[in-house]
Amino acid sequence: MIDELIRRYGKYMGGVDYQKILNDLQTEEERLREIERRLANVDTGKQIDNNKIQRLEIRQLLIKYVELKNQEKETLELIKDLKLRGYTKTEITKATKKLRKIRRQLRTIKRQIRALTTKDKNLKGDVFSD
Repeated sequence: MIDELIRRYGKYMGGVDYQKILNDLQTEEERLREIERRLANVDTGKQIDNNKIQRLEIRQLLIKYVELKNQEKETLELIKDLKLRGYTKTEITKATKKLRKIRRQLRTIKRQIRALTTKDKNLKGDVFSD
């Protein structure tokens, strides 16, 4: 039902990436099926390769990391440009707050990647191979 609503009205949701939402819902459903199978020790559907899921999660985190690094670079250039044009420090605070937020997200993603790769040492080398 939710899938149908998203498909039908997703284009009217004002910038919401409805395809991403559908993919997230499907991924969540697969994870729940796997948890249910483990708890009940019964096969509840197609089997999930946990290593593949971890590699996909790491891949997504790396893509987000690269996007954030690009945003960080652009924000640093903006701050430098504002300083060169003679803006006061109070006028630059919005850009510096944005830079802090980006850097905080970068640290969080680094921690997540480190946690996922240290959990299973076999994932370090083959993140981009399937």
